Amino acid sequence: MPKRSCGERDGGSTAKPRQPRLYLVCDDWDSGYSIRKFSLLADSGEGAVQGLPTLFWRVVKPRPEFNAPAFPIHFPVGDDRLYVLDFGCLELCRLPLEQSDVESDGDDSPLEEYDFRSDIDSKGRWFWHQLPLPPFSRMDVTSYAMHPHSHGHSILFSIKSEDLAAATFSFETGTSFEKGVCAWNYLGEWILPFTGRGHYESELSALVGLSKDKGAFGYIYACDVPNTSNRPPAWKRSKEKVFSKNPADKHVSASLVYLGYQRKFCLVECCVLVEEDKACQEVKEDKDDQVLLEKPEGTCVPQRRRYMYRLMTFSLKYDKMGDLRVRHRRDRYYKVPSKVSKACVRQDPVVFWL
Repeated sequence: MPKRSCGERDGGSTAKPRQPRLYLVCDDWDSGYSIRKFSLLADSGEGAVQGLPTLFWRVVKPRPEFNAPAFPIHFPVGDDRLYVLDFGCLELCRLPLEQSDVESDGDDSPLEEYDFRSDIDSKGRWFWHQLPLPPFSRMDVTSYAMHPHSHGHSILFSIKSEDLAAATFSFETGTSFEKGVCAWNYLGEWILPFTGRGHYESELSALVGLSKDKGAFGYIYACDVPNTSNRPPAWKRSKEKVFSKNPADKHVSASLVYLGYQRKFCLVECCVLVEEDKACQEVKEDKDDQVLLEKPEGTCVPQRRRYMYRLMTFSLKYDKMGDLRVRHRRDRYYKVPSKVSKACVRQDPVVFWL
């Protein structure tokens, strides 16, 4: 009888744990979205431009609905909660009782009092719970993050607009809002320094994010975790930009992903190369974000625009002077499939580390 490996003898308990991977979502399929899985090993993919990895999964696009999300911000909390902020709403979706052991997650939030079997309607779909509306508009949100010391009970939102002064609010997910208690708290007239989502890095003890603001475009910020006082948290800005240094690469969009350990991150940047007469090229700059526009038909020779995804892994470190440095940069370039829509490449890439 052949010998079994140790992992087979004990039911697989000693088998190597599954390694997380980077996943990218594209709309290059007529019926929906394609998901591709990337390996970010140190010796993989550097050098010439290559095609995207083979297809990992496909998701059928749902039929358009009247109340479909417009520009949602998602906050997964634990294994059974998803908070979503969008225009005119803040909602919570939870796994139903049949799929989630609510007594095993150690969460004593008053939301446990819901009858979660009501989260599924007669067609097997989840219901969404309406939460207290935020004291600001979705379009005014500049940055956001989960407070790392709140165990998933506090979400931070920074806002800035022409009509409102810069400010930061927190939404307390553990507040008993169904009893009429307001779940929103005003923290002060300051904002988180980065743009979009912030990621908590424990070794740096900081919220880390990418800036797309004028004057700091393409830099990384490491921000101290805010407390309950009105004083803005201290922050450091990286000495180097993380966007492509190649003058031929025109920036289109970008997303930052935290790789979960040792101060490591991955920047997914969409760039474009124009390979025809430059006289026919028009560049529009909106908040330093370059978007290539086509001339009307008949005014010039058509141009070839070659879109690429640039994946750059790097680590962050404070040097002896206390400055934030970008270390161990590794670039990989991938061709964007021709079927991917312009709307998809011009939006920040949809990527996740799982």
